Amino acid sequence: MNRRTLWKTFRPALAVGLAACLVGGIAGAEPVLATDGHAVSAQAGKAVRKGSLQPIAGIWREAGATAPQTLTIYADGAYTLVSPDRKAFGKVRVTAEKHPDGSKSLWYSFYEDGGVTLEDKDTASPWYAAFKSANELWAAFPKTEKAATQTDMRSGHDGAIHFVRYAENNYAATSEGVQADDYLGVWGCGRCTAVISRETSGGYLVEVQWASSAAEGSRWTYHCTYDNFGALLFSDDNGTRTDYTYTEKGTSTNKKIYNDGSSTFVLREGVLTWQDKKENSGTPLEFMKSPQ
Repeated sequence: MNRRTLWKTFRPALAVGLAACLVGGIAGAEPVLATDGHAVSAQAGKAVRKGSLQPIAGIWREAGATAPQTLTIYADGAYTLVSPDRKAFGKVRVTAEKHPDGSKSLWYSFYEDGGVTLEDKDTASPWYAAFKSANELWAAFPKTEKAATQTDMRSGHDGAIHFVRYAENNYAATSEGVQADDYLGVWGCGRCTAVISRETSGGYLVEVQWASSAAEGSRWTYHCTYDNFGALLFSDDNGTRTDYTYTEKGTSTNKKIYNDGSSTFVLREGVLTWQDKKENSGTPLEFMKSPQ
């Protein structure tokens, strides 16, 4: 069954009452940083391809820094590095270093394309200046070959730059037993449905539809990355919301509201929650998987 068929099957006919799924908000908790000894058993049984970036996909924080940088790695190999005065972006790929004895060591190599820096920050008129980096190597971190989820990265051979995993709301503590494929399928909550499928980039497409009536509603689309450490899907600044209206003649109109939304989708104990960070549309919805 293709995605279009799924949408036709599970559209507003799922309106079994919004109140049934409005059972409360999403509990908040303090963020957690991974330690060197943190074990993620949920992914332990999976084989890891040598060139895969999945073991490091997700959010990282610089360790031991007074103003830590935040590193976010996406499913398609893109990354962003954010500090108080600078934001850089680029691509990461797995590279090999050959040794005299014929052996090889694998590295996650980060190539910077550009970004912005804050200028005149101590004046009354600070401003951002854009820069280009011409695909320059920013840093390289040893790849732990057999790790399905890497939780620690130290640059080069001296470990001058040190990053550890970051998870908001303590999601890493409840990630055991959750697999990426568990998110796939059609989910329903009253008048709202969510369809999750794979993308060729290695990420996941999440399409949410809310029917405010038989003729009107909204659709949200997110291109998500799966984070092994927190066992969750997230998207940054790529979500789109489109409002639609159907007429009695069968025609429809669509109005794009925005295209820079961010969201997190979390599956725990069979319940999928949607945290919309643009306009908080998903709270307090709780989705249950529809029978296939």
